[in-house]
Amino acid sequence: MGKITVALNNKSYPVFIGSSIFNRLSSEIKKRKLYKNLFLVLDENVKKYHGVKILDEIKESFVKVNIYILKAGEKSKSGTELNRVYSELIRKNYGRDTLIVAIGGGVTGDLAGYAASTFMRGVQLVHVPTTILANADSSIGGKTGINFQNKKNIIGNFYQPEFVLIDLDFIVSLPVDEMNSGFGEIIKYAFLTNKKFFDFVFNNMEKYYGKNKTVIKNLLKESVSFKASVVAKDERESGLRKILNFGHTFSHSYESALQFRVKHGEAVIAGVISAIFLSNNIGILSNQKKNLYLDMLSKITLPAIFSKMNNERIYKIMGHDKKNRAQIIKFVLLSGIGNIITDVEADKKAVVMAIESTKKFLKKH
Repeated sequence: MGKITVALNNKSYPVFIGSSIFNRLSSEIKKRKLYKNLFLVLDENVKKYHGVKILDEIKESFVKVNIYILKAGEKSKSGTELNRVYSELIRKNYGRDTLIVAIGGGVTGDLAGYAASTFMRGVQLVHVPTTILANADSSIGGKTGINFQNKKNIIGNFYQPEFVLIDLDFIVSLPVDEMNSGFGEIIKYAFLTNKKFFDFVFNNMEKYYGKNKTVIKNLLKESVSFKASVVAKDERESGLRKILNFGHTFSHSYESALQFRVKHGEAVIAGVISAIFLSNNIGILSNQKKNLYLDMLSKITLPAIFSKMNNERIYKIMGHDKKNRAQIIKFVLLSGIGNIITDVEADKKAVVMAIESTKKFLKKH
């Protein structure tokens, strides 16, 4: 089992990564003297495939246990669902001595994390991410939130967990679209880190999609370690942490425009492609590097719906991105692997051209 520490000024916590380690949940909670009034927010698909294992782990270790089953999908990351969680907490008489454990993907973690951060002005939280995307990215760093009026993550805050437990056994039940989605965030880290990791990611695509645990563990360790180092230097995204949004100005707009009918990580892949095109359009990325990066990304198949997006609608949605300042759209772009530039402004023509180029690229591949 590997252990990575997210070292923050006010609250540091460990991230455990390994196979068959879910049975450490209760002992880690006991070791840290966390509350024994457990409120579990559980993704419905995780319950379907792993419910027996989860129930066996928690049934005798806590004073009080209630389970809230969350419907799978981005549409559950809503105010309506959040209110249902609050209502259930109140109905079951939970107080400040509550421990919320989120078991599921990014939607589960974001929603449960936001509930934990706001219920009784904040109760304890543990993440048990079960998708590659949540393992590699969303469960680390304390971002929580919900979507509102079809705008991605427009309401939320920062709230750190007590610990994160990544058990690779959960990946066995992941469908292809979830593997694709997880690969989106790993690709992001391939561009953010260094050439060695970039090559490892793309040289091991086949093993990744074959669910090779050794390869996936190495991918996750590198991604989590990198994110932990960035978050440690900039917990609340005032500077360095902005690099983690590489491709996300596009991807969030794509998700919203498509009414969340695609996985977040799939949108991230499309967003990274768009960021590459835009970086080249405004002259900060060479044609040679652009062609190399796009050749690597051409090996991934995304849903055909991406090629049907409306350029003007996407650009309009970008105007509401939470990263904007003074109503100016800000992009995170690159000049090469590990060379990321934040707060880049680009004219509408260059942005729309990048969107159109992305659509043509995805339609071709």
